[in-house]
Amino acid sequence: MSGGCALRVIVILSDGIRGHVNQSRGVAHWLAELTGAELLETEVPLLSGTAKARSKAAAKALAGGTRRDARDWLAASDGDALIRRVGQWFAERNIQEGSGTALIISAGSTPAPYNIALGYIWRCACATIMTPGTIGTEPFDFAIVPEHDYPERKPNILVTLGSPNFVIKENLEKEARALLAEYPSESEEIWSILIGGDDANYVITPEWVKKQLGQILNLAQHSGADVYITTSRRTGEAAVKTVKALAAHSPSVRYLLVASEDDFNPIPAMLGFSTEVFCTEDSVNMVSETITGGHRAVLLRVGHRGGFKGWLQRLTASLVNSGALAPNMLWGIPRFDLVFDHFARNGVLIDYRDWLRVRREGPPSREAEEMAEEFNEARRAARWIYDNWK
Repeated sequence: MSGGCALRVIVILSDGIRGHVNQSRGVAHWLAELTGAELLETEVPLLSGTAKARSKAAAKALAGGTRRDARDWLAASDGDALIRRVGQWFAERNIQEGSGTALIISAGSTPAPYNIALGYIWRCACATIMTPGTIGTEPFDFAIVPEHDYPERKPNILVTLGSPNFVIKENLEKEARALLAEYPSESEEIWSILIGGDDANYVITPEWVKKQLGQILNLAQHSGADVYITTSRRTGEAAVKTVKALAAHSPSVRYLLVASEDDFNPIPAMLGFSTEVFCTEDSVNMVSETITGGHRAVLLRVGHRGGFKGWLQRLTASLVNSGALAPNMLWGIPRFDLVFDHFARNGVLIDYRDWLRVRREGPPSREAEEMAEEFNEARRAARWIYDNWK
């Protein structure tokens, strides 16, 4: 352990969502590198129906609550087993209440109230990644919030570009060798395609897969490139079926992992051996992981949800552009576009259409490579927590 930070244990609270957990693991990893702290991980209860609604409503009181409020809320939110588990961990390691030796960290809204409640009980530090929808960032000692959430500038908030993640560049080569040993490439040019899925703003249809993925596979075949593909758990069943069909008929495809059918995460390995990485725009996490891995991301535009919601997003963006509204009023797709624009200005992201246009100009510029080499928001967040530990 170095410096004056007495941190000995970091507890990661998981909601089972891979993207959220990897954000917490990334920050925790680098913080453990700085302090020598032990990493422990447990899932929070996943409530549903009326129990979830009651728990969410009651959680608002935690923002300014007491230890008694925390115990009552945990008891009403199926948190008794969680209290016992964390309490046992602390007892086994002689972690005392208020000793400044433990941190609880989580990402997303679901684990946030459990995080704060446990923090009240053991008087330990709490960190959140992203803005929790129910209780906000105010109760946390450390809040790591992406720029596109337009967080307030406060001492307990660190603003990040994109998302922290669990891509550890030092481990990529080893993971790459392991995957290539099982699924070898026959080319020095390897393209990886990271396909996300449907959410409130974006949609990936079988028609999109046929057109976009089909074109990339044709380009790969003509270029002599081998292709490695992974989908997301959000990728719809019909889209997955189309991906499988195209991959089966393409001589360029060396590997396909369907996330809904396999828990293995191939992205670190793919980042370790790829010469080009394509990411769909629905996943800021995938884009951030790609850039953290030292690559320029090639952004694939997907379908956008229409209807009144889409129209309202575009109207808001128009009013922001005209100066009638403040930038923090942006929401939905235009808000995420700002993140991509920031990456693009720094040379570490290129739109697929532009990639096609400049493809013959050669590899990314050295400046882009240097920017990607330096980009690691999880490590920066860990250093910030370390420097501000009390």
